[in-house]
Amino acid sequence: MKQISSIMAVFAVAGLLVFTCGASPGDDAVDVIKAHADVMEKFVDNLEKATSAQDVAKTIDAYTAAMQELIPRIQSLNEKYPEYKSGKVPKELEKEAERLEDLAARVSSAMMKTVSYMMDPAVQKAMENMGDEMSKLGE
Repeated sequence: MKQISSIMAVFAVAGLLVFTCGASPGDDAVDVIKAHADVMEKFVDNLEKATSAQDVAKTIDAYTAAMQELIPRIQSLNEKYPEYKSGKVPKELEKEAERLEDLAARVSSAMMKTVSYMMDPAVQKAMENMGDEMSKLGE
């Protein structure tokens, strides 16, 4: 259960960092947020379909790999738009912001569905790797 709480915190931080990119985002911000929503949607869809610990570990590993590519882009946006830290979503990003909010709600239920696999060593390792990667967003 502690791992589920940790993963939910990771998604909340990731979402908040993405949305602090600016009041009038450029195409780069829109692209990054859309890419993040696409990655998160695939993650949730695959978690919801998981029927084994191997499925869960594979899904978490795929999400981690995708985020490894996105994290530098997210960090770049945070550096490019440091003056915006209010969390207000610009109009250009409202659609993707709503999509990410909907996905965040689905993550919670998908993670609860997979709780029976959380003691599996492969799942624990995948969760650890994901946590390590996502912690880079806080740096």
